[in-house]
Amino acid sequence: MNNLEKLFYAGPVTSLCFHNDLILLSGQGPYLKAFYVPTGKLLFSYPVIEYLRIHRIVPDSTVKKEIIVDKNKNISTAGGSCYNNIIKEQRLLAIYGSKTIQLVNLIINYFKDSLELPKISISLESRLSPLKDWIHDVKWLHDNIGNSMSTNTNSRDDVESTIFENNPRELAIAFAHNFVEIWNIQNKVCVYSIQCEERCILYSARFFGDTRNELTMASGTVFNQIHLWDVMKKNESGDGFVYKKFIGHEGVIFGVRFSEDGKTIASVSDDRTVRLWKTDRNDRSNPLVLFGHMARVWDCHIINDYLISISEDSTCRVWKNSIDSNDIDDLDCIACWEGHVGKNIWSLAIDPSKKIVATGGGDSGIRLWSLFTVTNNKIDSDKDLIKIELPPVVSYVCLEEENGHPSREHVRNFVLVDYCTIVIATNYGHLLRYNHETKEWLSLYNSKDLQNYTMMKASICGRVVCCGSINGQVFVTSVNQKFQTIVRKLHQYKLFEIFLEETKDPDILYVVSHAVHNDIYLLKLDLNCMADAEPGFEIMYKVSVPPQFLLMSLSFCPSYDLLICGSRESCLTIYSLHSDCKEGTVRELSPIIHLRKTHGKQAVTSVALRINKSESNDDKYDEEVLTIYTSGRDGGYNKYRLRGLSSKGTRKELKTIEIDGAELLKNDKPRSLKNCEDTDREYDIGCDNALKKSSKKELVSEDGLILEQVYKAKITKGWLEKVIFVDDELMLLGFYRKRFFVYNEDKKFEMFSVACGGAHRMWHFKAKDKRMDKASFMFIRKEKIYIYSRESSANNEGFDECKLQENFHGRECRIIKFLSYPLKIDLGRDQKFENPILFATGAEDSLLRLFQYMPGEIENHLIGLSSIKKHTSVIRSIEWSFGNELLLFTSGASEELRCWKVDASLERGQPEINTSTIPLININCLEWSSCPAVSEIPETRIMDISVCPIRPSRGLHVIAAVYSDSVLRVWLFDEKKRKFFLIGEAKFHSNCILQVQNLVVPAKLSVVENPKQRSSNSSDGIVLFTSATDGRVAIWDISGPIYSYLDSYNNNDETNVKFNSQDLGVPIYSYQAHQSGVNCIAIHPKSDYDYRYVIVTGGDDNALSIACIDILWNVTCKGKDDDGRIHLIIKPNKEIMKVKMAHGSSIQGVHMLSDTKILSTSLDQRLNLWEVDVGKPDEIDNSKDKIETYDGLKLVKTEFVDVCDPSSMDILNINGALHNSNKRGSKLDLVSGTIKGARLGSESDINGLFKEQIDVRGCNLKFLIKGQEINN
Repeated sequence: MNNLEKLFYAGPVTSLCFHNDLILLSGQGPYLKAFYVPTGKLLFSYPVIEYLRIHRIVPDSTVKKEIIVDKNKNISTAGGSCYNNIIKEQRLLAIYGSKTIQLVNLIINYFKDSLELPKISISLESRLSPLKDWIHDVKWLHDNIGNSMSTNTNSRDDVESTIFENNPRELAIAFAHNFVEIWNIQNKVCVYSIQCEERCILYSARFFGDTRNELTMASGTVFNQIHLWDVMKKNESGDGFVYKKFIGHEGVIFGVRFSEDGKTIASVSDDRTVRLWKTDRNDRSNPLVLFGHMARVWDCHIINDYLISISEDSTCRVWKNSIDSNDIDDLDCIACWEGHVGKNIWSLAIDPSKKIVATGGGDSGIRLWSLFTVTNNKIDSDKDLIKIELPPVVSYVCLEEENGHPSREHVRNFVLVDYCTIVIATNYGHLLRYNHETKEWLSLYNSKDLQNYTMMKASICGRVVCCGSINGQVFVTSVNQKFQTIVRKLHQYKLFEIFLEETKDPDILYVVSHAVHNDIYLLKLDLNCMADAEPGFEIMYKVSVPPQFLLMSLSFCPSYDLLICGSRESCLTIYSLHSDCKEGTVRELSPIIHLRKTHGKQAVTSVALRINKSESNDDKYDEEVLTIYTSGRDGGYNKYRLRGLSSKGTRKELKTIEIDGAELLKNDKPRSLKNCEDTDREYDIGCDNALKKSSKKELVSEDGLILEQVYKAKITKGWLEKVIFVDDELMLLGFYRKRFFVYNEDKKFEMFSVACGGAHRMWHFKAKDKRMDKASFMFIRKEKIYIYSRESSANNEGFDECKLQENFHGRECRIIKFLSYPLKIDLGRDQKFENPILFATGAEDSLLRLFQYMPGEIENHLIGLSSIKKHTSVIRSIEWSFGNELLLFTSGASEELRCWKVDASLERGQPEINTSTIPLININCLEWSSCPAVSEIPETRIMDISVCPIRPSRGLHVIAAVYSDSVLRVWLFDEKKRKFFLIGEAKFHSNCILQVQNLVVPAKLSVVENPKQRSSNSSDGIVLFTSATDGRVAIWDISGPIYSYLDSYNNNDETNVKFNSQDLGVPIYSYQAHQSGVNCIAIHPKSDYDYRYVIVTGGDDNALSIACIDILWNVTCKGKDDDGRIHLIIKPNKEIMKVKMAHGSSIQGVHMLSDTKILSTSLDQRLNLWEVDVGKPDEIDNSKDKIETYDGLKLVKTEFVDVCDPSSMDILNINGALHNSNKRGSKLDLVSGTIKGARLGSESDINGLFKEQIDVRGCNLKFLIKGQEINN
């Protein structure tokens, strides 16, 4: 069979519409989707206007509602059983795009007496296509407006009718040339037409009114004006009369919207402003003008007191609707929601209850936002804060003590115990407990040693507060007065910092006190004591730190007795606590790992720990790993992985391992460091300049602990002060300018912010859940404590997950590559799922992204696993390679070529994701090395790369790279040294080289002209195929230069040895394949010949070129300049077969599926399947569109892909079936057929998994439902 079936599509979400508070409809490409808002579940997906893009979904105001009693299904209850009641709703939708309108009857069944999700189906009604002009708006027209909902009660066996009682019979349509037609939808005829007197092109239009007599149209013109005119009124010329014009915009009008009452209009423009106008014919007031968006504005909704706008800058902003007031302060943006990537939020919708805002982006993502939290999430006024002032001094200070106190009493420090309770240290040395809900004060303790200076810390459980004095004393106070305050003199000088950490025993706490001169002690506080007895408080360790180390943050891992500390000098140290430490003895604790410059030169402000259980295809990763998160004042956070953990109770004496940005153990490597070779470059973990990096990012201690840097990201231009996990979601706390903010890193948006004055102050934050329904933020300003506290119900927002649909790239995607290596991952209880498909993508946004797709599952089972921004510009090529490690090579503009190490494992015990309970793959993508720039032209681009593991067991890889300066360069990458070495270069093409492919000719399978002369020690032949904009394909034998270089490399295995690159010579064969650029090459070995290969190319001339060559071993040519190795010779087997008009536009991807099947894709958005007989050498002329009649090459199947301008294609063979992916732009389309497994790519679209699965490169993704069944 040659069937092709679309499985998945990711592209811009161009339309959103709420049916009610529970159901959200979206238009993405040709697909109509329905989501269940409370849970984020995808309920339905179907292409309603194939080959087009949905621009808008317009629902009729009438909803038919009936109750159906399902007698075939009983529901068990406490009182017995009853029939299942089904609430059935029907609604007409007008879905339009381009010049087509499709009418759809939406049917939703709600199961009233069960927890089952609603069932959605549709029936396709009439279609109006093609109409005269581009459609800008449609409106349902009713004869009379009455009750918009009717209710009936029927049995399940009753005959259902799709005819509504108040069905609209007419549809008003606004066109791009400023004219309106009214169509009778039953007869599909135009019954009324009117042209506006202003004959101009429109960029937007919107109707107001539900009947003919009320129908008004607002036209947004190309001349920066908005025109209001009555559709049913004509002037003396028979044209529509414009009764009001709004003039003021300085750019074309991209969107207009009426308010619900029609009294105001919101307009958005190319000038980046939102303007609000009054529609009253006699009103001459100036509009309300709102500035704030950084790019063009696409749409704006008027919702009571708010305006909500979306823009090209990927933000959704909320404004105060102050058109009736003159308050200039109300013109500021009150909320800015940032959750989409790249550029453009294309669609916007508000639910009927006006509590939820939905946005759809050009990144294929759909997000929900709560209007309820607009005022709660951005706190600017002190009116929203609680100010705490100390009670009168006489209420807690005795009169006889006043003479010994400082001159003035005020708040010195404080800690947050719980959401409403704080403990305050005053300047007089008193500790006061205060509950801001009950307004109660309680004096806990006082001491003269706490006057003028107090360092404080509270335990996580809230039972204990520790204080440090200027005299080096430590005070342990019970918040609930369970025991008397403990006082210990530990230091000679004042305490800088004090920390409390929990252990395995909830009644045992570790206290770390840090004083002047790095005098640091670790003490054990034992709360297992009888009533009125003093808890145990003893010193366990004296902590030694490296030079120039000022302790600033720490975290303790009870499971493995590890203490991880961060310093003001950007250092990270790891300590292992000795389990044999006896009571009464004080041991010195030294670091086992010391990592410098983790955040450049900025302080490490916090450390957070997570233990993950991972199972991988690699046995060495089948263990628990400790993930270390650090935040810094460089505005970023780092993620490290500590492996080699042991739960044994004893550890041997350990040695300190240090790594530094300036001295990475250059020559003197300690014995405790394994596999940690250095390069001749300095290395700084926090450095972003690839040329100043070495490739070492792993430390191995004598105890077997392995520390690796996994991820690094910069979040803000300000400071990141803390990393916390709330409900397993990563929250980043920081300051920018004068605001404190909480940023959800998992969902990529700012949850809330408070204007507190900036970072230089004492502050505390506590949150109960990831939605921040209950949270408290407290800070000191001008010696007063301010509290922002919130407590709300989760039901206020109406949804559990803010992300309904995973985002793809926000800019044009240029490359996509399947991971063809089979991941042997034990899915355990999830064996019902097929093995996940992993693929990597690169785009114009310079992001490298890794995705997981689960075959056989519903459409939204595409999960983003990793997103890394290291490239400075577009990524043009991606290649996987398998040696000792799984490697990923990426290349692109600015001559960037990078190597990444990829670890894939199955995470156990993870929280359920919103899409389903599918097994989620854990991906760690670590940058290993960056190739040096060698071209003399700074703007040189690496157009394509091809990677071959030449010695996989030794970790040696050959990378062939073609550059825009028309030079072919071949590199050697060594996994052990993690460095690139230039083998050689050559220049044959006179123009920019576009493509390169490698072919390994196995020595043991090669056919030679004289088999007796063949060497027993011969190595595999390596052949390169290059193509350029001049239309030529060149074939290179680089076996000799590579093996010659490897001989020198093996004999001089020192990191400081320099190797001279070689001249690769000239191609052994070349031919003219196309008239112009050759965009893609596919090489396929003939199954009936060991030495015969078929080369298929696609070019800018719309042609397919097919050549058949024999690659033979030549052992007879041994000249004086010969290196003694066996060489390859190329013999053309047939003349070139060429299909001149294989596609209607430039061909961007080809792949040969078998000896006789070729798959190709083009900018004409066609995926063609060809059947070829390479035995027919004729040149075929397809100019007369008769290619299927030729015997040599026959078009078997063609399929339209929804990705605009595909730029590449890749194929993945799964169980004898191929997955094909088409990509380009910001869309992805996966198509499947009996071949199963190819990929296509486009600028921002990806189109295609067929059962020959095909994926397309881009920023958008799409899956198609199998078969023609509309019901889900």
